[in-house]
Amino acid sequence: MLSYLMALLDPLRTVENLIYIGYADDPSLAIRVTRRRRIDRKKKQSDRNVYQCFVFGPEKAGKSVLLNSYIRRAFSEEYIPTTDDDYAVNVVKQPGGSKKTLVLREIPERRVKKFLSSKEALAGCDVAVFVHDSSSESSWKRASELLVDVASHGEASEYDVSCLIVAAKDDLDSYLTDIQDSTSLSQDMGIEAPIPISTKLGDFSNSNIFQRIVSAAEHPHSSIPETEAGRSVSSIIGLSTALSWLYPWVLQLLLWGWLQGRAPPA
Repeated sequence: MLSYLMALLDPLRTVENLIYIGYADDPSLAIRVTRRRRIDRKKKQSDRNVYQCFVFGPEKAGKSVLLNSYIRRAFSEEYIPTTDDDYAVNVVKQPGGSKKTLVLREIPERRVKKFLSSKEALAGCDVAVFVHDSSSESSWKRASELLVDVASHGEASEYDVSCLIVAAKDDLDSYLTDIQDSTSLSQDMGIEAPIPISTKLGDFSNSNIFQRIVSAAEHPHSSIPETEAGRSVSSIIGLSTALSWLYPWVLQLLLWGWLQGRAPPA
């Protein structure tokens, strides 16, 4: 799994290492160059074998525990803050029998602002997941803010990504309006309904969380959030397109009217 992660993060060094260890074939053939994600979204499908999922969320939401459960580490009640990006790699078997390598990359909350300062921040992302503690209203509010921030960055940079909301700690009592709040936001932004999970109980049979992440990556046109600002821009573009199409006809009508007015009386 480490080789997949290394090839994804630093393909040039991967080729250099293959040369160093005496790889028998052409080292460049060991790296598969895929088409741009933007083209995948236009074609509404992706045939990649390796997908990368960025995991966002407030502190103590359950991001690290999600990564640990993905690579089958035992659940721990001890909270250890994540200070740098963390990764987890595993193979996900899809319902049809196909297997995809999924790389989860945790982005610590304190790093998000700096991370999004780069226009290319989401260039390597196939799916973004937003984890919140379903028992905490403040956790949900912060996760929703992060979702809007990432969605806005995607719209501005044209690196739109599919987004999923994960309601963690489902074994605890949800705060009073959790389901209503999170469902309302997902509907407003045009993405899938929140996915409830409990990493403590370790039962993902109902949520199929990792399969759903891969499925979102395989259909890159789906579950892309749209902010209010993004909707406004889309409306303006749509209006401009309509006007540009109507303009020649309007011009012809005006010209016809002018000629009719200039025509001598019968």
